[in-house]
Order: sequence, then C-alpha cells, then structure tokens
Amino acid sequence: MPCQELVELVTAYLDGALSPADRERFEAHWGTCPGCRTYLAQMQLVVGSLGQLGRREVGENGAERDRLLGLFRTRGLHARGPRERSVPLGIASEFAAPGDHISYFWESEPEFDAAAGFLAAGVERDEVCVLLGHGDANSRVLAGLERRGLPPDGLRRRDRLHTVSGQQPVDAVLREVGDRIRSAVDRGVAMVRVLGNLGWEHPGWPAEGDILRLEARVTDAVSNLPSVVMCAYDVRGLSGRSLLLGGLECHPLTLRRGALRRNEHHVPAEQFLETLALDAA
Repeated sequence: MPCQELVELVTAYLDGALSPADRERFEAHWGTCPGCRTYLAQMQLVVGSLGQLGRREVGENGAERDRLLGLFRTRGLHARGPRERSVPLGIASEFAAPGDHISYFWESEPEFDAAAGFLAAGVERDEVCVLLGHGDANSRVLAGLERRGLPPDGLRRRDRLHTVSGQQPVDAVLREVGDRIRSAVDRGVAMVRVLGNLGWEHPGWPAEGDILRLEARVTDAVSNLPSVVMCAYDVRGLSGRSLLLGGLECHPLTLRRGALRRNEHHVPAEQFLETLALDAA
C-alpha cells in the first residue's frame, strides 16, 4: 500500500470501516513505514479531539469535522508536493509551514525581543500561543507582548496564551504541549504557536541529555499538526555543545538574522537518539 493510499483510508481505518483485506494491507504498511506511523498517531489525536465536538452546542458538527480533517490531510506530512509556507513568523518577512520545528539563533536584545513578535503575529491571526521556557526568558517575552499592546492576562482570559512548565519530565512536557494543541483543535483554532526558551543548566530543569531528547522528539510529534514550534538559542550564553546538538542537529530549519533556511545539519530523531544513547554509555 503506498503512503498516499494510507492517507486516504486513515479515517476509515480509525472508524473500523475497512474490509479485512484492506485493513491487513493498511497495517502491513504502517508497520514498516515510520512516516505513516507518525501520521496515524497524530490522526488518532485529532480524531479523538473531534469526537468531543458533539458536546459543543454548535450546528453542522459533521461539516466542522470534515473541515478540520481536511486541514490535517492537506497540510500533513504526506500531502502531495512541498507543504505551503503560509504561516507568517512575525520575524522579518519569513513564513513557515504547519508542522515546522525551527531553531532561532539570537545574540542581541532586539533579536530576543523579536521572538515576542512570533507570538504577537499568532495573536493577530486568532491563533493559540504556548510559552515553554525558564522564568527569566518567559518574563521578558511577556513584557515584549505588553509593549506590543497585547497584555498577557487578557490573552490568557481569551484562552489564547498558555505557559507550559519545563520543570517536569520530558514525557510530561510533550503530553502537556500535545494537550494544548488538542484543546485548540477541539475549539476549531487553525494554528498553534509554541515558543521555547529551554532552561539549559537552569535549576529544576531536566539535565542536558533529557532536554536534547525533548528537542529531538518534538520534530516528529508536531510534523502533522497545525502548529509551528520555534526554539530560541542564545548564541552568547549557551555552550557550543548545546548549540550544536540542540540548536542544529534537532531542528530541520534555522532562523538567523531574519533568514529562514533548511538545515543541512539536522539529524532524524531516531538516529540522533541512538547516537545520544551511545555517547552516554
């Protein structure tokens, strides 16, 4: 079964509507295709969220379900051709595609402040924003939103700004970010932005190896979701190892001095994690 056929049959599979023969072909394919396993896992998350639409007093739930599923199909990993870069980053004039995981290298205060523009651009488009960072960075980003006329308290009341603590195990961080995206999907939000300022060597944060495992897993976790994740890296303050392994090897895209580029140093998660485990042994 080709990947595109699996994409076309995935909702029938999740609904238990495939014939035994097609179900066997479907499962034989995703059992050997990492990309389709990722796609199936994310579609299970989406369909689970859409199942909650029945609890909302909104007409034409069937049409809403079809609209949101169509969003995932057309913008997902297996869409024909390159994914459209349709999401304005709010930094310079760059655009990202849904599912992108970007490393943002900064080394001046104006460059750090520009990261707040990434969230501000989402607010202007009525998107949901998630902030994952250490205390000092979060405070500076929130101050940047305030300066842009976007009081954080008001955004929280409108359910457009959430903060996820990094002072918890990696699996818990991924689950909480996933829950925020799932909740946004349930409300029909078109896009979720996640800004990371990870607490390398900060008290209470996971060790370096755990943060690297988090970064490596994010790429696959969001690749089929209507989200853009941007992780900020302090060129002046972080170690060369953190910049190389975390900033470069864990991100398919880099943003530096206003230019978004495909990252030739990116290492697929499975390979990265295997190497990381060997280095730690």
